[in-house]
Formats: sequence, C-alpha cells, structure tokens
Amino acid sequence: MSKRALIALTIFLLQAAILPHIVCAEEGFDVERLPLGDPAMKYDFCSVKLDKIYDCKANSIISFEELIQRLKPYQVVMVGEGHTSDEHHIVQYQVIKGLVESGRKVCLALEMFTPAQRAALDDYVNGKYPAEEFWDNAGWFDSWGYNIRYYQRIFDLARLHGIRLYGVNVDRKYAGMLRKGTLQTLPDEEYKALPQIDTSNVEHRFLIKNFMEGMDATQPGMFRNLYQAQSLWDAAMGDGAIRAAAENPDAVVVVLAGSGHVIYNLGIGRIIQNRSDLAVASVIPIDISQKKEESIMMKIKKALPKKMDPKAKSGDQKAAAMPAKPKMMPAMAPPDTTPSKIVIRSLGNFLWGVDDHEGKTKYPTFGVSIKEKDDQGFVIERIYPESIAEENGLQKDDVILSVDTKDFPSKNELRKYLGTKNWDEMIRFEIQRGNETQVIEFELKWTKKTSDSE
Repeated sequence: MSKRALIALTIFLLQAAILPHIVCAEEGFDVERLPLGDPAMKYDFCSVKLDKIYDCKANSIISFEELIQRLKPYQVVMVGEGHTSDEHHIVQYQVIKGLVESGRKVCLALEMFTPAQRAALDDYVNGKYPAEEFWDNAGWFDSWGYNIRYYQRIFDLARLHGIRLYGVNVDRKYAGMLRKGTLQTLPDEEYKALPQIDTSNVEHRFLIKNFMEGMDATQPGMFRNLYQAQSLWDAAMGDGAIRAAAENPDAVVVVLAGSGHVIYNLGIGRIIQNRSDLAVASVIPIDISQKKEESIMMKIKKALPKKMDPKAKSGDQKAAAMPAKPKMMPAMAPPDTTPSKIVIRSLGNFLWGVDDHEGKTKYPTFGVSIKEKDDQGFVIERIYPESIAEENGLQKDDVILSVDTKDFPSKNELRKYLGTKNWDEMIRFEIQRGNETQVIEFELKWTKKTSDSE
C-alpha cells in the first residue's frame, strides 16, 4: 500500500466510518499473525492451503461436508468477508447453502443493514416486491454502498428458502458523531438505545492498533475516536446476533460481517460470548496468492555455503560436499505444491483458503465520492489517490453532468448505474470543470494501483 493510498485510507475511515479488512501493510503490520485469542493456539502457526478448509482446533484439513457437520451444533456462525472480494462472498454463500441443505434452519445477521430496514428485508424474503427493486426498497445505498452484485447470490438464496434477514449494524451517523465527540448531544432516549460499548479488552484494542498501523502512537486522539466507533459496530452486531438467536431459537444465526469484526473472535464473537450463553464459531476466508514467492528464510538458506569436510583436499571439495549415495532410496511422496499461507492458528475456528486473484476485484470501484444532485449536476467532493477516477483525470469539484450520455435523477441512481459497469468496458463522463464542459472517456482497466486504492 503506497503512502498516498494510506493517507486516503485514513481519510476514508474518518469520513465514511469503515474499518479496513485484513491489511498487511508495507511497514510490517500483519494482523493474520498476532498472538491473540485462544490461549491454546495463539502461539502456533498453521498452513492454510488454497481451496482447503482448516479446522484450527483439530489442527487438520477437513472437507466441506465435515465443516458443515461441525458448524451445525453452533447457535451463531460468523463468516468474515472483504467487502469487495467475490471469493469471500462465495464462501459465505456456500456455508449458508450447506447449512440449509443439511436440514439446519438458518437466519442471517447482516452488517450492511440496520434494524430500521427490518420491514423491507422481511418483504423481500416474503416476495412482496420484485427482486430487482431490492436496491431501492431496502435502502442499500443509505446504509452500505458496496456493489450489491457481490451479495446478490446470497440475497437470492435467502428469498428462495425464506431465510430471515436481520440488519444488525447502527446508522453510520453515530460513528461520525463518535469521531467528532458529539454523541452525548443526542436526546437521552436515543442515546440510551445505543449498544453498550466495551473498550476494556486489551487484546481487541491491540488488534485495532495493528489495523490502524500504529496510529495510536502518532495520532492518539484520532485513534481513540476510531476505536470507539469500531467498538460500537462490534457491540451493535453482537447484540443484534443475540436478538436474532432469541427470536429463532431453533436456527443457526449466520453473521456476515467484515473480517476485521470476526478474526480472533475478539470483535462480534467476544460480545456474544460475554453477553449470552450462545455457542459461537467463526469461518475466515484466507487470501492466498498463486504466485510462488520464496521467504526470506529460504533465500538465506540457499545463500549459505554447503558444509564441507575440512580434511578434504581442495580438488576434492566438491566430491566431499556430496553425500554418499544410498544403496536404496525409500519411496517418497511428491512435494505438496498447493499454494498456501502461514497464519496464526487462533485467527478463527475454521480457515478457508481462497484465491486472492493478485488483488483484482471482480467489479470496478471508482474511488469517487459525490454530493447529491444540485441544479448543475453531481459535484465530486473527494477523489481517492491512485483510484480509477484519479488515474483517468477526474478531479475534486468537477460536476458530473452525465455518464454514458445518461442523466440520473439522484445520487443513488448514479451509484447504481456505476455498479453495473465491468472491467474492460468503456465509460464516458461529461463534466463541468470551471466554465468549461469536458468529456472524459476511458476503458476500465485494472492495475495494481487500482487494487491498492480500493
């Protein structure tokens, strides 16, 4: 992650109030290898292989069928996600589908909605409006905004099987108020209705310090406010899962939330364990690169000189360095070349290795924030560094007049349209910049810079 992208990320956290997913920064903050969580496992590493599922407690690889059987007794199952990782959402879909097909009743507790959207979610599952109207009726862009296509298969599955959907997050305005220190200005009734924040856990605080790459050392005030917001989200989703379980005592509540809220069972899981007697487990997708890269230790090992017999003559050094060939070599299994990743065993209950596609997301993210439409059009209020928008010449304070010659009545309609675009497609922005009208047209091409900015 470049310095510019890191600055943009910090701004994004403060203004959009969203904590990053699992991040491995260039300064060495690797949140997948911290000695946190279960004391029996937090000092041991494990190797997670691509397309394999690892049971951390059993310390072994298991099949998908075994995973489902081991999840069935739990009352709450948390499945983490990177919000723009299609592979992660496929894992979520498969877990839900597997539990349903095993005969287990399921309901979903969703980070991307709030309890205020309950009626719209119920109506969707019950088929009271066309599925294509879900974006608008459920208020997708009011509470979330990530491309709904990542989640569509999950919502389709819920509608097909009548799986109840629960919004368990809080309105984003509360995190913004925490950042500004104005939460106490809320009316007493509204303030008391908020989830009880728990900031007492040292390991959880240390985890978030790692997410924020040491911000507590350089900007302690900013970190304190962000940590309060993170704790608010964890408390809201934990309490929401508990309520969903109480309403559905014969079901398993599957919580879908960013992996930052799930790993080490220190976020949502800790809240559930501290405030209920529900049995809770976590499934964490682990991004694995198919590019084979040698570790530093392996490079050092290869660079070391071979051990030689000090008594051998210089002309015999090469021969002395070679071990005697045994008369019979035992049969050896071929080496396992499956791509893998080393993480700490306490990261979750079950770890599922998925292809990271070298950081390429399935759908483009433009990296632009716009204001609601005014008399002219949509004013761009922020451009994120190294994003598609910046790389192709869009600027802050540009006014978007049309996209692909289409006019849009509202910001949400524009965002919905942008969410339909795919890589390698052309897009055309007509903008007003100062007193000039310009056309910026380009092909949506993925680059590593684009991936880092998302």
